[in-house]
Amino acid sequence: MTSRPPVGPTRRTVLIAAGAAGAASAAMTSGPAAAAAGPAPRTGDNPVVRENRNPGSGRWVIGAKETRGVDLRRPQIQGRPASASVAPGETLTLHLSAATTARTARTCEIEIHRFGFYGGERSRLLHTAAEVPVDRPWRLPVPGTWVSGVFLAVLTADGYRAYAPFVVREPARRSDVLAVVPLAYPGLRPHPGLGMPAAFGAEVSAYRWLEEAGYDVTYATEEDVRARRVDPRRHRAVVHSSAAVRSAAVPGSVALRRPLALSEPGHIDPEARRQAAALLDGVLPAGRRATAPS
Repeated sequence: MTSRPPVGPTRRTVLIAAGAAGAASAAMTSGPAAAAAGPAPRTGDNPVVRENRNPGSGRWVIGAKETRGVDLRRPQIQGRPASASVAPGETLTLHLSAATTARTARTCEIEIHRFGFYGGERSRLLHTAAEVPVDRPWRLPVPGTWVSGVFLAVLTADGYRAYAPFVVREPARRSDVLAVVPLAYPGLRPHPGLGMPAAFGAEVSAYRWLEEAGYDVTYATEEDVRARRVDPRRHRAVVHSSAAVRSAAVPGSVALRRPLALSEPGHIDPEARRQAAALLDGVLPAGRRATAPS
């Protein structure tokens, strides 16, 4: 009797390899990528594909609007969200602070951006608030129109700029891919300097590639998984960069090597994109696959 080959798992965990040191600051100061066509709906006309058809914005980078980065030792403006993730219908709360000097700004401007592809601009501006007092929390109800993703609160005071990233989750949406983001605020403090965690730029490069390629993806933090706000078993593939969530996901992991090579301008390698697509396409059904853009 002829034996059949073993049937592979229906879900796999895809591990993002850690990025190089300095990736976070490089990603915050580089300009928009060369314009390219928006992602084709290779995995269906999913919410991520539709979201990336919107106009992008390069206003989030340091240098835009004649801004400069904050002083790394005494930041002119800092902020952190009350929670590293929120869901539509909840309230985003940002706690703000400023260096205490005679010329300390009493207000700041807050822009909310969502990271993605957006024709090469790499983010979309979703909200702007001017003249925000820095001595009290700032709150914004999360609209139901915000698509799950990695978001960035851009804080600007007297021309100095810092960041406070957060995640918008959609636990009810059973997307093909779940990206588990290693974002937290230990000690309930802003991240040092510009406000970005170590290797955050490399992580975001991998997420941008997922959206450029047209994958149906939603996002959650590691704490969302541990607290069971999001169940990774509801998704066909789980992309993450930490063993901390592996036991809550599914057995086995594959590495997406060189995440900066997937979408970061000046680092893009078509072969890295092809290899990453092959790993994910080996998990997803034929009708849900995407081919990495060259």
